[in-house]
Amino acid sequence: MKELKLYAPNEFWAQLSIDDLQNCNGCGSELDGSNRIVPDTMWGLNIRICCCIHDDMYTRGVTLGDKLFADAVFLMNLASVIIYESSTLMKALRLYRAATYYTAVATAGDGSFFHGKTPDLRMTITFRGSFQKLTKKENT
Repeated sequence: MKELKLYAPNEFWAQLSIDDLQNCNGCGSELDGSNRIVPDTMWGLNIRICCCIHDDMYTRGVTLGDKLFADAVFLMNLASVIIYESSTLMKALRLYRAATYYTAVATAGDGSFFHGKTPDLRMTITFRGSFQKLTKKENT
């Protein structure tokens, strides 16, 4: 049986708790208010974890390379969840929607990524991460 694994920075995995998922911004940006209208689901499929990882990467990232990598990881994680969790018909519809979400962050996400940071346009990726099976850690 296949196992769903998602990519995230190692720091994300190290501190992941159920509270992190509940308190993360989710899909959309708080800066432009789109988080109030962009759903955390795609036709019933919960994709919030993908948005939380993307938000975390936007928070931790420092270079333009990090932003581009975060957006690519977002699309990859969305596709992974969709392919793992969807029937054939829903898979096609959800992958199309995932491409829309990716296009939105790739073209309009600079403001959110660089908010409060000095823009660093180097094409360097500073993340160190891994693919892991999502498990819920209890707060200790």
